[in-house]
Amino acid sequence: MTWNELLEKIPVITRGGDGNPVITDIVYDSRKANKNSVFVSIPGFRVNGDAFIEDAISRGACAILTENKLQNCMVPWAQVKNVRQILGLTSKYIFNIDNSNILFVGITGTNGKTTTTYLINKMLSLVNGELYTWMFGTVCYSYGDNKTPACNTTPESAEIFRIISSAKEKPKAIVMEVSSHSLSLDRIYGILYDCAVFTNLTQDHLDFHKTMENYYQAKKMLFERYLKNNGKAVINIDDEYGNRLYNELSQIKAITYGRNNFADICIVDWKCNWDFTTVKLKIFNQVKEYTSKLVGFFNVYNMTALVATAYALNINDDILVKTFEAIRPVPGRMERIFLDADFSVFVDYAHTPDALVNVLSTVKKLSSGRVICVFGCGGDRDKTKRPLMAMAVAQNADEAIITSDNPRSENPQDIIRDILQGMPLDFPHVAIADRREAIKKALSIASKGDCVVIAGKGHENYQEIKGIRYHFDDKEEIVKAFEELKKQ
Repeated sequence: MTWNELLEKIPVITRGGDGNPVITDIVYDSRKANKNSVFVSIPGFRVNGDAFIEDAISRGACAILTENKLQNCMVPWAQVKNVRQILGLTSKYIFNIDNSNILFVGITGTNGKTTTTYLINKMLSLVNGELYTWMFGTVCYSYGDNKTPACNTTPESAEIFRIISSAKEKPKAIVMEVSSHSLSLDRIYGILYDCAVFTNLTQDHLDFHKTMENYYQAKKMLFERYLKNNGKAVINIDDEYGNRLYNELSQIKAITYGRNNFADICIVDWKCNWDFTTVKLKIFNQVKEYTSKLVGFFNVYNMTALVATAYALNINDDILVKTFEAIRPVPGRMERIFLDADFSVFVDYAHTPDALVNVLSTVKKLSSGRVICVFGCGGDRDKTKRPLMAMAVAQNADEAIITSDNPRSENPQDIIRDILQGMPLDFPHVAIADRREAIKKALSIASKGDCVVIAGKGHENYQEIKGIRYHFDDKEEIVKAFEELKKQ
């Protein structure tokens, strides 16, 4: 595609520069610019992408897309209104992607996104084959024979289009976690979904969205802007915001789920233990029962979301049953660490008050002893939820060890002080900033029948401190600490 042909396909305010180069690639990181690539200058939170135009040109970029009018630019350029949207749209044209032939499923919400994405991915893999079913989410990006750690919960649509273009075997289905950040920043522009799933909405990311209303409106975009004409919504109407979403999307076909008697997929009963969860559902007045190796009442909702999605996509019950037989706990989500001990240990990604309530209330019901929770809060993130995290632990555990999560640029002690504002003085707790020592302390005080929950990081294998990511894996640290304690 030539530059002139490309500009005929996108809305342009003005243009300048001479030449009509052939465009074969698109980049938004100047360091990845190459011959015949167009550089898209994205306004950053700290530095505007225009500051890197010269670097991109020096590396071979032959054209520029920006929100600003350029002066004395050495290559042809075009000014556009919303460069993030143009990034997705232009990528689709340059990589010649027709995503109408790909089944797209997007999952959004505060909690449950990752597990629900894994479940739906497994189901569609049984339909299409693993090679042809791709998944993008918090834990990893899985496409074809490739599996890589995730950089963001939701990658730029430009990256997805690039991967599709270069893949030998094209996908038949793509399952994605869709974050509120990606929706607010137009990261998924150019993608339209056959099915969009809403799990729930609880306090998180208010450092970015500022208010719960803004957070909700960001999530709502997935259903209002990014569904195909015949696309369907799957909504948890037990959730306050889910019920609101359902009522506000009257023009969109929706399948609802929850304990609410008006739900299309109604949770009638459930049974949870350390080894499995069974859920009984009334599905459009027909009662069915499903069992999986997932643990915890919150997984009842994740399992039900899968069933609702199956019905939205017209997938038969045989596939559903096989899916539940095949699924295993998701990495870092209520993941049990098996030790030669008379107490149990779980790692979970829970980093919101609601997620902590879900995990701790589950193990509380299943444990014969105390529930000991190790947790912290991330730095440079929503500070208002820090005391709420402490309150959630105090109400659902028996003892707490407050520690560091990813402090980022903040002082860990400052974060801990914020958390302690919500911790009742009479609740058994101790603050140990060193996460390694905090984990060791929890194991050292655990007795027969107790359950230790290490919360906040889950699948993550690093700690981010002052801009540097150091290797740190809760699962590894638990095993090391236990071995050290045995020697003492």
